Amino acid sequence: MLDGVRTAGTQLLQRHLDGRQAALASAVLLGAREELDENQRQAFMETGTVHLLAVSGLHVGILAGAVLILLRRAPIPRLLALLSVALLAIFYMLLTDARPPIIRATILIVAVCWGLYLRRLPMAYNSLATAGLVVLAINPAELFQAGAQLSFLAVGALIWFAPWWTGPTHEPDRLQRLIDENRSWPSWTVLVVGRFFRRMIVASAVISLVTLPLVMARFHIFAPIGILMNAVLWIPMAVALTTGFATLVFGSILPPLGELFGGCCNGSLALLESAVGAAQRVPGGHYWVPGPAEWWLWGFYGGLGVLAMLPRRIVPSHWCVALVAGWTAVGLLPAWLPDDDSRLDATFLAMGHGCAVILELPSGQTVLYDAGRLTSPEAGTRSIAAVLWSRGITHLDAVVLSHPDLDHYNALPGLLRQFSVGVVYVSPVMFEQQSGALNALAEAIRESGIPLQEIRAGDRLPGGPDCSIEVLHPPRRGILGSDNANSIVLDVRYRDHCILLPGDLDSPGLEDVLAEEPIDCDVLLAPHHGSRNGNSPDLAAWATPDRVIVCGRRGGYSADLEATYRAVGSRLHYTDESGAIHVKIDEQGVSLSGFLADRP
Repeated sequence: MLDGVRTAGTQLLQRHLDGRQAALASAVLLGAREELDENQRQAFMETGTVHLLAVSGLHVGILAGAVLILLRRAPIPRLLALLSVALLAIFYMLLTDARPPIIRATILIVAVCWGLYLRRLPMAYNSLATAGLVVLAINPAELFQAGAQLSFLAVGALIWFAPWWTGPTHEPDRLQRLIDENRSWPSWTVLVVGRFFRRMIVASAVISLVTLPLVMARFHIFAPIGILMNAVLWIPMAVALTTGFATLVFGSILPPLGELFGGCCNGSLALLESAVGAAQRVPGGHYWVPGPAEWWLWGFYGGLGVLAMLPRRIVPSHWCVALVAGWTAVGLLPAWLPDDDSRLDATFLAMGHGCAVILELPSGQTVLYDAGRLTSPEAGTRSIAAVLWSRGITHLDAVVLSHPDLDHYNALPGLLRQFSVGVVYVSPVMFEQQSGALNALAEAIRESGIPLQEIRAGDRLPGGPDCSIEVLHPPRRGILGSDNANSIVLDVRYRDHCILLPGDLDSPGLEDVLAEEPIDCDVLLAPHHGSRNGNSPDLAAWATPDRVIVCGRRGGYSADLEATYRAVGSRLHYTDESGAIHVKIDEQGVSLSGFLADRP
């Protein structure tokens, strides 16, 4: 039944609003975010307003407030009005899939309605704690979800800081009342509006500062522009929600009213989206960051919890600021410590059917070899970005794209929005064939202003002292054959150890490489995800690898693959089983470990 109501509501919004705004209205009113495109999501994320896309306490509060105002002016009993508001909030909670923020807001609204009926205001912390217990009773796993954590944290912060941002509650003295009563209406309007926006900015700043560490740790973004945007966008968001709800109510029974309210909702959402788009382009409005460590988060929020439970006068405010500043310095300490410059780290990511290898060189440089997966590029971007941030990397000195197959490059456009890149290296034949995906890649590189350089056999990439990165393939003009045959092959060496990265190397390019002098390889990335054609006995005998890493899963050909490499003494590892595989080369030699499990 609820699904039918949601479907009918979506159709009403599509009928009375423009296509783009209808998708946005479905997201903010009904929680249906499937129709939003990635650019819309990205804009709200980078301006610190992504919570507006998720049905939250703000939406429930506006709905309940609007209905309560209407019913209080209607000739109905007070109990019936309060009961109607509470039941409507519960119905809306169920309609939007009863997510934790909605459950929290609904319980608070029910508590307020009950308190108004008894003419006693409920205790804010008790109501919030009750909402938390209900959420955990329904699904204890929500305790570990960022959305639920941020929702309760934001409301708790507002409750705690309310005495400061709402101002004094006592009545103004007679002189102040006399001054206010004799103000002209323009002066009075400016005063009221100014006070409103000041309080909204303070409230937005409080929520942003308290939730900032968790947002940085879970979403890796710092958006200072969001403090201003959340205060300014409150009005168009409230108008859009109110008129959007009216469109859902009157759209089918009174179409003229549906058109009227739909037009207002459409205009408000258009204004909202335009403001978000403009804020996204503000220089310095947002930064992508690694985020604090988990132990630091526990200490920070545990400390805030202790301070919140203590009486306000026990710990002076300047001591609170000093404690927060000191703990922040402790969190930044690892970034100030010198890095270990006596080892090379190579991380082979678990991309499904795809490839991405992060090389952290002894010189402190970072090189990304390939960046893609066969499924959605957004998923590939998230996978690579998560590993980079976990290792504290915000800048890539170079990106090497081995060849023009989607599963080796389609995550790069998304990465270019979140990380700075020094240069992108491609083969001489990378862009010979045109396609929509390749055109999008070239456009993303061009818009980012990143140099695009071709590399070929014989070139050497900057690797720093004692570390060399040599290009073994393809030749200057490429070779006749498929894209795979022209894959860029890198020979990465440090302390007399070798990591060979051949991309999807296949015939006749494979024979071109095998014509060179054999090498003694410590770690080999299995060409073409372990396919038969790319992993011949000739390659195994030519490279004689100690370890072979397959970016993918065991397939029907795995028995032949393993027999081929075990014949030369190699051990195989699959990212599908081990997760990301980390290779470390230092004075102790070569060591390998898997994120999920280590295989002998």
